[in-house]
Amino acid sequence: MDTKEKVNNLMYTLKGKKITILGHDNIDVDAALSGILMSRLLDFLKIENEFCILEKVKENYTYRIIKESIGIDITKWECKKESKDRNLLLLDHYETIHKGNVIACIDHHPTSKKNNYSFTYIRNSCSTTYLIYELMKEVDYNISREEAKMIVASMLIDTVAFKSSKTIEKEVDIAKKISKKYNVDYDLFEKYALSLTPIDKLSIEEIITNGQKWYKYGCYKVGSSYIQLDGLPKDSVLDTWISAIKEKRKITSSDMLVFIILDIKSNKTYEYRITSKDTSIFIKKGILSRGKDIMPEIEKKYTKTRPII
Repeated sequence: MDTKEKVNNLMYTLKGKKITILGHDNIDVDAALSGILMSRLLDFLKIENEFCILEKVKENYTYRIIKESIGIDITKWECKKESKDRNLLLLDHYETIHKGNVIACIDHHPTSKKNNYSFTYIRNSCSTTYLIYELMKEVDYNISREEAKMIVASMLIDTVAFKSSKTIEKEVDIAKKISKKYNVDYDLFEKYALSLTPIDKLSIEEIITNGQKWYKYGCYKVGSSYIQLDGLPKDSVLDTWISAIKEKRKITSSDMLVFIILDIKSNKTYEYRITSKDTSIFIKKGILSRGKDIMPEIEKKYTKTRPII
């Protein structure tokens, strides 16, 4: 299906309804900025909508980057009220625990999980904002310099400055062309994308839950989090983190917690899978994508009749 058909299907699905746009919990740059962009696109298409962040916005990495580089304060979209009558459009994730009727989903992390949503646009891409940019182009939406910054920022940050395995070279070229056309400071967003997790300023709880997402594989509950470092810390520090994750798994009644360290220095990904039985460590070359490479492999284990946990 081409982009024109996608737009037509989107409008057919959403027309006449009030749409609530949701990014995933523990919201990141791509989920936040794609929510703002999608809301503006629906305004342009004359579809009633609201973008909601159904959690308290933390003044963390995501908040700081968006506020400092684009001048947007995402706390204005905090919305604690939920309603089972809402029509939900999910961005940057494909299922939610929140109340409402999911009728549409746009995500750049393809999954084997089936859904019956009326509209989906799910394919490998550098970011969800890029998929929305494609829809904007199709309807001749005239993007502003601010919106160009939002698209380029999300693409760079969600791919660790295009070092991640989710990078698509054709989209990299387009990001550079957008930057040139709209006078976007590409180098600035590249620096943000390579920013390291400030573990010296975070509590252990904040470290082990950084960027945390939750997944439901059948009846199994799996959580994942990640940090970005320039080299691994001492073994004693890692042991402390793993012990804390083990306790977290018990408290959250999770079947597995996945802790990912992206080591920019060595260009390696360290993946720790913690279950009730053991802790498995996988070391892989390259900066792997959680959504494209790591969680799909774990999902395969849990879709077997007797998953190994």
